[in-house]
Amino acid sequence: MSVRLSPQADEELQDDEGLVFDWHRVAICCAAAGEVSLRTEPYARLERSGAFRRLSDDPAVPVFAHRQAYVHLRGRAITIDCRRRLGLRRFVSDLPTDFGLRASLGRLPEETAT
Repeated sequence: MSVRLSPQADEELQDDEGLVFDWHRVAICCAAAGEVSLRTEPYARLERSGAFRRLSDDPAVPVFAHRQAYVHLRGRAITIDCRRRLGLRRFVSDLPTDFGLRASLGRLPEETAT
């Protein structure tokens, strides 16, 4: 899997943190419909949790995904960057803003693992 941190994201991510792509349900009638968000979480909690799976094979890239997001993210080339605004960190990815909706509807372009 090709998950890459930009130099800025690598610098901003603290040693005891991991990044997680979380899955949020957005529909009551369609249990699989959801949206993906990116946030930080203590690394130890991510390692112990059964809800999150590691996206990166490289231990230096602590990126995880919720079980429901993992199936849509695995094998994709993803770059994560970090931006600061008013002193606050915000990690962002190069995924489309409507990635979760596209994934729920089966409208993601095919991408092969690298």
